[in-house]
Amino acid sequence: MNSPKKPRTFYQRILPSTCVAFNSIEGKRQFESALHHKGLRSFFALMEQFTTQSEPAFCGISTLVMVLNSLAVDPRRVWKGPWRWYSEEMLNCCMDLEEVKEVGITFDIFACLARCQGLQVEKHFAQDHTLQAFRIAINRACVETESSNLNCLLVVSYSRKTVKQTGDGHFSPIAAFDEASDQVLILDTARFKYGAHWVPVTLIFEAMLPIDKDTQKSRGYVLLSFEQESNKDALRSMISLLVVFSVREQHFVRRRHKQFLEARQKESNGDVAYDEVLRFWTEGGEKRNLIWQSLKPQVIPVEEEDRQAVDAVRSLIKCLVRKIATPPPGFEFFSEHYKSKCQENGNRVIPLFPEEAIFILYLTLLS
Repeated sequence: MNSPKKPRTFYQRILPSTCVAFNSIEGKRQFESALHHKGLRSFFALMEQFTTQSEPAFCGISTLVMVLNSLAVDPRRVWKGPWRWYSEEMLNCCMDLEEVKEVGITFDIFACLARCQGLQVEKHFAQDHTLQAFRIAINRACVETESSNLNCLLVVSYSRKTVKQTGDGHFSPIAAFDEASDQVLILDTARFKYGAHWVPVTLIFEAMLPIDKDTQKSRGYVLLSFEQESNKDALRSMISLLVVFSVREQHFVRRRHKQFLEARQKESNGDVAYDEVLRFWTEGGEKRNLIWQSLKPQVIPVEEEDRQAVDAVRSLIKCLVRKIATPPPGFEFFSEHYKSKCQENGNRVIPLFPEEAIFILYLTLLS
């Protein structure tokens, strides 16, 4: 009897000739040149947070975690012990992480996740922009000015095939720019595959142009920033306090929701009303607690100011729901009987109403 064939395994890949390894002699020369030409504005913040993605398809998730921690965004949630810190499992609002493990995320989902965490997002599809526009974005993120403060970080979504690497769609942060060689430094979170490396600006732009078969659009680049004092960002940060998480065992319900949205968007030229989303998640008002099969509220924040922010956002959501929504027949908004309950966590979770959780999902459609 023949023994089953063992799956093939790999230990890293050799970088193609299109790339220059960061730790090579030439890579070190380019780093020295970038330092001389003041092209390291993003480097040190990102290098402090450089991490290896925990799943083969988590390049987008891990890249965003690097960016959030580099920009010193407080997640307002406990990571471990008493510490608040971003980690991959926290980014589970725009797409279920079990699904991400299988297929990764698209450029649009990456932008959605960033907005949910309170970041300002400047998203650019390569097909709609020029190489010169991309160079301007590189300069904004990488080249130091009189004010050396870090104001934004640059992430690229591109096809590895164009760069002559194995695989296809990938996300990476750009950490530096060397003017002399006209190359950017890619901090690849798939460090089990490729280490950090330099790539020509023209080549990485070309790698963003191929059409992504999942979206029928090109990939692109995104500038991400965070301003603590911005009223708009503060509101987004407060909303992120209430972002609900998928119950992993029930992620098929989220997939059914995704199919519903795609069908409705085709029928209505992209517009979906809150009433429609509400009817979907309550089956026309018959099953108010259906949403809790798929989602769960976050833990109540530790800090008093954060708890006050939660209360303020919930009050705003209730006001908006009453203003824009028409309840299904026999459906009473905000009935105490249908608040979220979690025996495991007792009083530690935010007691959301189903309408609140559904409205937060609806907000992600407007981003």
